[in-house]
Amino acid sequence: MNHIQPDQASLSEDKPLQQARLSGDPNILDQLLAPPEATSFGIAARVIDVLEQRIGKASLAIRPVASDLSMSTRTLQRRLQEHNLSFAALRDHVRFRHAVHFLKDTALSVDGISRILDFSDRTSFTSAFKRWTGMSPTGYRRQVRQRF
Repeated sequence: MNHIQPDQASLSEDKPLQQARLSGDPNILDQLLAPPEATSFGIAARVIDVLEQRIGKASLAIRPVASDLSMSTRTLQRRLQEHNLSFAALRDHVRFRHAVHFLKDTALSVDGISRILDFSDRTSFTSAFKRWTGMSPTGYRRQVRQRF
């Protein structure tokens, strides 16, 4: 299972947003939403760039992303593995950042967000968001909006 996790020394839980919320430290959330260290250059940065360009416009599946990068799916997987990364983890990272933005800063429905982020349905998005944060998208939105 690919959890989106920052430096484990700074967070003791498997649910990073929940920890950030409980600690009240805004720097923790910034760390969670920042790209992984390995993405400052190389193949990971290229994958993230393609995923960012595709959000809301095209499939976030590995095959079309690899095609956009002019390589086979297997070559993309192999190059990411060389850096101890996986396509699913990078895609989850991009989806997570956008999900937080859409839930906090827009009135888009959870169904709409799930479509934009290329989930097969709302249930899949809700399951992923709960895995990432320990909260449902609706619960997260409600809590964030109560704070402001």
